[in-house]
Amino acid sequence: MDLLDIQPAVQQIADAIAAVLKIEVEIANHNFIRVAGTGEHKESVLHKMEGDFVYQSAVRTGQPIVIEKPGYEQVCERCRFYGNCSETGEVCAPITYEGQSIGVIGLLAFNEEQRKILFDNTEGILTFLSKMADLLASKLHEHDMIQQLTINTEKMAKIMNLVNQGIIVLDEKGTIEEMNVKAEMLLGIENNRSLPGDVKNFLSEMIHHTDEKSQTISTLINKEGKSFFINRQKLSASERYSEYLLTLQDANEIRHLAEKTTEEQKKPFDQIIGVSPQIKEVKDYAYKVSQSHSTILIQGESGTGKEEFARAIHNASMRKEGPFITVNCGAIPEHLLESELFGYEKGAFTGANRNGKPGKFELAHNGSIFLDEVGEMPSFLQVKLLRVLQEREIEHLGGTALIPVDVRVIAATNKDLQEMVRMGTFREDLYFRLNVVPIIIPPLRSRKEDILALSEYFTSMFNDLFGANVLGLGNDVKQLMLHYPWKGNVRELKNFIEYLFNFIKSGWITMDEAEELIHRKLKVKKENLSTKPTFSLLEMEKEMIKKAIDYVRHQQLNIEEASELLGIGRATLFRKIKKYQIDT
Repeated sequence: MDLLDIQPAVQQIADAIAAVLKIEVEIANHNFIRVAGTGEHKESVLHKMEGDFVYQSAVRTGQPIVIEKPGYEQVCERCRFYGNCSETGEVCAPITYEGQSIGVIGLLAFNEEQRKILFDNTEGILTFLSKMADLLASKLHEHDMIQQLTINTEKMAKIMNLVNQGIIVLDEKGTIEEMNVKAEMLLGIENNRSLPGDVKNFLSEMIHHTDEKSQTISTLINKEGKSFFINRQKLSASERYSEYLLTLQDANEIRHLAEKTTEEQKKPFDQIIGVSPQIKEVKDYAYKVSQSHSTILIQGESGTGKEEFARAIHNASMRKEGPFITVNCGAIPEHLLESELFGYEKGAFTGANRNGKPGKFELAHNGSIFLDEVGEMPSFLQVKLLRVLQEREIEHLGGTALIPVDVRVIAATNKDLQEMVRMGTFREDLYFRLNVVPIIIPPLRSRKEDILALSEYFTSMFNDLFGANVLGLGNDVKQLMLHYPWKGNVRELKNFIEYLFNFIKSGWITMDEAEELIHRKLKVKKENLSTKPTFSLLEMEKEMIKKAIDYVRHQQLNIEEASELLGIGRATLFRKIKKYQIDT
């Protein structure tokens, strides 16, 4: 801080002191620039003072100095007016601020009358001078505070205008004290000194409306319907005065932002190709599930895309920044699966890594682990998996320490685990632990709309991979594909399209040029797949029974309850299941 920052105030104080004491006053800053002066010194205000060793000594030592014999005292020896000083006396005191000397205030006598004033009561003069130095310091502090408040106010105004909410500070009469640009925009205000009547009424209503802090309110602003989400808080209150803070958000903006956020979170599911109502329903269901930490069991035939769903669930979840670890429980030999899942200590078994190895659950910490083909897991490992799900901790093979893990388990199977439980090949308690949230992916043959959507997607993908220019599938090929059962589901369809690209590089893929290829791959000819609609009562009955069974599975009901949905007896249901060879 510098006394020059408050130069007008310093000069006023110097003039006041001179008027009271009838003596000359001089005030300098820490760089010995004359900030204020009276008498002949007034003309050289704001000029550098040369050779004033008395002031330098006062600033350096932080102590007042009394000069009774100007020009002859030790401190005067280096002054060019030594032995020939025009002053008859001098008293000066340092001005300190926050423990530092920031300048000096001096009283100067040039005649005997002024000298008498200085030295008849030197102690009183020093006390007075000390008070004046404190006054100057307080003025500087006041300036500093005002400057800081101004800076903070400017910062606050900038921050308020950066916030994407309307912010208004009102007094108890509804008069605006502060308002940011967003609030002006929301309320259609151009000049907050002259508010439209409906805005005045709205703001006044907000102060006295209710004790609720947050609410959604609809109103008319400039004859236009508006809906705001409003938060109201009392900032200060006294017997005479109250202030209120209102924050406003356009309800439509909030709704749009929520929808946009949901769309962003759902993006991982865009990688799952499908336009059928069935697959859309499963994707929406899976997205909702992704927002929790619950264990998931994905069920579906081989090739339906269970891993794609598991990955999408992870990437849409709060764990998306963590790892996604995949383990195929059916592809790893039984004697190695335990060490793969839970890790092992050094020397745990012959051939083990000398340093030991972390398991997949450790690697998936703070993320997700996908246990594919979980129905293939041997019984002794089912017990260990159950412990992980219950206790959230693992133990290395050959180790004794328990290691906590924070992992979301997503399991998948193409087997009927309920039937395996009944047969005693899968633990019932583990089944219930895994089946917290079931997801059932329908087979491709039950969602024929997706056959063509997936075919277009794979055609585009293999055009890029093969450097081909295939325009698409001919209508005759499409009809054949729509009626083919696709027992291998999406995986079989993808392999089929890739197979065709090995022989056809451009143009349309039609039966004229691809019939032999299709027959060789699918073991079917065009004439063997009727494109006419079927009205077979037997086929319709079979399809309805399958749908009823799928429904009770999805709802985790007993299969016998499908008989009530179909309006037939339990024995009849099982007889028809056997007749039509329907998988249960």
